Parts: sequence; C-alpha cells; structure tokens
Amino acid sequence: MSSSLRSALVVVGLLTLAVTGLQGQAREWQVQGLAAFADSTFVGGGMGFALRSRGRARIGISANVGDREGALAGRVELVVSYHLNPFRRRGLAPYAGGGVTVGATQDEFVEYVVVLVGVETAPGGRSGWFVEAGLAGGVRASAGFRVRWRRTRR
Repeated sequence: MSSSLRSALVVVGLLTLAVTGLQGQAREWQVQGLAAFADSTFVGGGMGFALRSRGRARIGISANVGDREGALAGRVELVVSYHLNPFRRRGLAPYAGGGVTVGATQDEFVEYVVVLVGVETAPGGRSGWFVEAGLAGGVRASAGFRVRWRRTRR
C-alpha cells in the first residue's frame, strides 16, 4: 500500500472517529453521475450510501463504474462532510467535505485525496438533488439524487 493511500486512510479514520454520533439521524441512498479530469478522464455513474449524525456530519461511500480513457473503470469514494443547514426542508444548503477515492482499470490502480464543496436541496426532507465540485487528483464534479430515511423517536 502506498504511503499516500495510508495517509489518506488515517485522515478518514480520524474524521470517522470525530463523527461517532452517526448512529443517529438518517440513512441515505444516492444515485449519481461523476466526472474527474486529471492525467486521464473518468466519466461514469453509480450509487452510494451514507449515514448522517444528529448534528451536521455525514459519512458516505459511493461506487461508480464508467470509462477511463477508453477502458472500463471503477471508482470508489469515501467522504466525510460537514453540512451548514442539515435540517432545512426547502431550498439549497451548502456543505464541504474530504476523504479518499480509489480508481481502477484492468491495467492501473490510483488513489487520491478528495476535497469538495457542494449544495443539496432540502437536506431535512425525504429526498433532494445535489451538485458537487472539488479536487481529487484533478478536477472532480458530481451530481445526483438522494433519498433519506430518518430515525424517529419512540
């Protein structure tokens, strides 16, 4: 394992420990399109799952399949994000995040640190759209739709 991947995994592990209240508020599923423009270009789509804390934190993982320079490729991302207005029922709410991504083709394996900003609609509602822009070994852009299941008090 390369030292950059090890370092990125340590950072994500520490961030994960910082958001230990994640058994709390909501679970999410998402579908998305993702494009990354670096030394080579990845364009694809996939699905993801996330947990939201009772506060402003979210940790999510997504898996994408697509094309990387004419070859079938996969890309997995693990991102921890901080949401400014997580209970908003209407309108746009911004967030920022960071994590790691691992991409692979039959011939190559790459890993990058991810830094992103995004906006989502109605984060306090049952579903909404999102758009993200950031860096992950180059420019990264993503857009998709999230469905949320909130834990209710008994």
